[in-house]
Amino acid sequence: MINTASIRDHRVGAPDVCRRQALSKGQEMAKSDQVIPLDVYEELQAMILERFGVDWTTNTTENKRFATSLTSLIQVTDGMHLIEPPETRDGQINLDLWVEYPVGDVWDADELAFSVFSRISEDIFLSSRQIEDRGVRYRFITGSMEHGHVGSLHLTGPHAKELVDIYHLRSLQGQQFHA
Repeated sequence: MINTASIRDHRVGAPDVCRRQALSKGQEMAKSDQVIPLDVYEELQAMILERFGVDWTTNTTENKRFATSLTSLIQVTDGMHLIEPPETRDGQINLDLWVEYPVGDVWDADELAFSVFSRISEDIFLSSRQIEDRGVRYRFITGSMEHGHVGSLHLTGPHAKELVDIYHLRSLQGQQFHA
């Protein structure tokens, strides 16, 4: 059972106390070191879309409203900004975000993403982190019983790229290389 009351408390305009609670929940999630593998994420997304139907995420009016809310939220969020307006294609809303300061590790990147997700997620919410060559992508699906939204937040820029490089170096830790 999903506790929708706590989700609704973290939307845009919620008191600062709720935002601090959302960030501390994000810290707890990040410290768990659990990442949903891409194939598992895709299976869960397919299951949600099967349950609610393909039309659940294709309502153009709702997707425009959601993209506008996302844009407004990101404009007032510290640490990142939109590179260009959200791309809406095939019922998906994708945002490229420039990270404005050095990000020490994936947990810090998760905090940036969660600072957005905690305020835009609806009754249903699923997200997965993917480390890519040029940044970190957070695929998501969120919605209510009436409509849903599918898309991604892509953290990019020199600071995100540096994080990816460090992440790859750390993942090779312990391996021996010989010249």
